[in-house]
Amino acid sequence: PDCDPGFTSVRGMADGAADNHGAWLKFAPSCMSDAEWEVAAKTPEAVLSHRSCPHLIKIDSKSIFLQQAPEDPSSVHVRPEVRAMASPGLGTASGCPLDLQHLETYAPGDALIRRRNSMWILRFGAVLFGSGRHSSEDRMYHKLPVPCQNRLYKDFPEPGDCSYFGLEAIWTTRRVPGSASHYRSVFVFSTPEDKWATWALPLFPAFTHMTHNALDRMLNGPSIRDMRAIDAKMYLVLSLRSFNRGHPMIPTNDPTSEESFSISAGEHLGLVSWTRFKSDEKFHLSEYMRCFMERLGHQLKTYEVMDGRKLVNYQCVVVRQEWEQLRAFFYQAFKVQKTAYRFANGRVAAPSLVEDSAPRFVSRDFSCCATPQGTKTVVRKTFVEFDEDSDDSADRLKRSNSTGEVMACFV
Repeated sequence: PDCDPGFTSVRGMADGAADNHGAWLKFAPSCMSDAEWEVAAKTPEAVLSHRSCPHLIKIDSKSIFLQQAPEDPSSVHVRPEVRAMASPGLGTASGCPLDLQHLETYAPGDALIRRRNSMWILRFGAVLFGSGRHSSEDRMYHKLPVPCQNRLYKDFPEPGDCSYFGLEAIWTTRRVPGSASHYRSVFVFSTPEDKWATWALPLFPAFTHMTHNALDRMLNGPSIRDMRAIDAKMYLVLSLRSFNRGHPMIPTNDPTSEESFSISAGEHLGLVSWTRFKSDEKFHLSEYMRCFMERLGHQLKTYEVMDGRKLVNYQCVVVRQEWEQLRAFFYQAFKVQKTAYRFANGRVAAPSLVEDSAPRFVSRDFSCCATPQGTKTVVRKTFVEFDEDSDDSADRLKRSNSTGEVMACFV
């Protein structure tokens, strides 16, 4: 079959990270299907298959039992920022130590992470699916930190699914129908070519078995259960209601403006002058909350994208701990805002803020990108940037320069 253009080799692409992620999003549903995948090895627990266009390897575990499985099947994986913040000692008990450093959060479930690990299974994978042109110690078995953007998408590619996108790879879990604790686990990563050394083929069953066990430990280890509990309370969704008579009000530093007016109830706070918030633009609660708190002299991080989807305009997400530190300042000033709103619109219902709301999304479109403008994400040789200049014979072992990094994102 013809290759999808999103998976062709693109060298020197300035925005390769974004384009690469879009290709993975488009291809993700195919990872859960058996069509166009060729089986290379089978074990009682899992199946290793591959495809040539694009060059991918899939480890499909049909049923993994989750101890204390979450009630929501889309919450099996933990957001990358939470994994990184809870990383000290992560995996040590299972012999798979990870060293993760959180660099930046773009949105809940979308973060830039620097990671380092020295796990034995990475070297095994590097040898099987790599290239003999360079030493695996230098090129595959990375001991130096590797920065990459990680994303978690809930209810993708189907409702109830949970997909974790790492460097050149995707790991999707899906609850087995009729079971509350058994999950199908599909781990897919890219390789430079769809060919390997003949001596490597007999080792595929062993690699399949070991990878299945490693993924099982990742889903059932004591650390992941603790992190799921942290993840569930990490963020808070805010909703604004009852602003049918126009946008809410905001303190202004320009009392001479024709659009501003004075509210004596705010004198004790130094918030006398008020104006309507960007009445000529579409309202976004994320922007309003950020600007409102800035007028009060506080910084509040707000997000309008959550787990890969955009929230409706009257909702936003905040870090629960940050909000709890600032909420008293907000409500003290927001009470004056209600007075200002009624003054401007007559005695009508004033806007109210609801905490811990259920998120409502604009649509099931997962293509939105939460990375802010001007932020450059470091990505090392993405799967649309294959090295195709080698003259090695077909029987030589080929290796992607990132195979080890790919598996390091998950295992």
